Amino acid sequence: MTGSGLRGVFNILATPFSSTLEVDPGSIRSLVDGVLSTGVDGVTILGVAGEAHKLSAEERTLVVATAVEAVNERVPIIVGASHNDTASVIQAGTEARKLGAAGLMIAPPKGATAGKALTAHYRDIADSVGLPIVLQDFPAANGVDLSPQDMAELVAAVPLIGTIKLESLPTPARVAQTFALLPVGRTILGGMGGMYLLDELRHGAAGTMTGFAYSETLIDIYRAWTDGDRAAATATYTRFLRLLVFEQQAGVGLAIRKEILRRRGFITNSAIRPPGQQLDDLTAADLTELLADLDLMPATQ
Repeated sequence: MTGSGLRGVFNILATPFSSTLEVDPGSIRSLVDGVLSTGVDGVTILGVAGEAHKLSAEERTLVVATAVEAVNERVPIIVGASHNDTASVIQAGTEARKLGAAGLMIAPPKGATAGKALTAHYRDIADSVGLPIVLQDFPAANGVDLSPQDMAELVAAVPLIGTIKLESLPTPARVAQTFALLPVGRTILGGMGGMYLLDELRHGAAGTMTGFAYSETLIDIYRAWTDGDRAAATATYTRFLRLLVFEQQAGVGLAIRKEILRRRGFITNSAIRPPGQQLDDLTAADLTELLADLDLMPATQ
């Protein structure tokens, strides 16, 4: 069995919390509806941007169950199941499958290197769970830097790995190098908040999987590109580049994203669990001005 290569724009959902920092199921449901209204091709939950590492096992179950129910089979839902041991990934992946996940996103364990042990890790997961796998390549989060050759060999060895979510810099060059080595039918999705989407598409990416708070912007870029209208894709990318960069600021980026989602009415509260950096007044004011400049939201918001 071979994993289907994903294409299009997949939004990685934030995990909404209440003012007391409890998981907020109501906001998960409204966030799903809001994101799906933008026209995304799928959603991903329990990613790094979903603060999955700050959730208990019970909370992760709650998030998956609530999101799957809210999506209601309207689009595929990919569930992050990364852990540093194979058994825990299999347990999380099996539960996600039972709850209705269409696939899993799995990063290599921290400290892993390419080779037989890493291949066995993914093969055991694939054999035990049986869902398509998105290989999450994100060295900034786990310190694992797989070369294009490493990733291509891993994908070839584990047929259920249908897609690579590639976020090792520089992403355009890495996309080109990796895409040239992949088996036919496997795909690469970009990430990094969509900052490099245009050049990732130029070099073979089949879309993006990221949590940028205005998914419709990325959709417009992707659809214009795939329709052959490179000028329109470039114009949209250029118009929103300042916001793409602003939302990706190290440290405070997730706080910015959640605040945008709150202002859009997708979630009730923009809280982030400690030790995540909260939104400061200066950055909040800059955000207000930027959204007004782009005619995305009135300056009085």
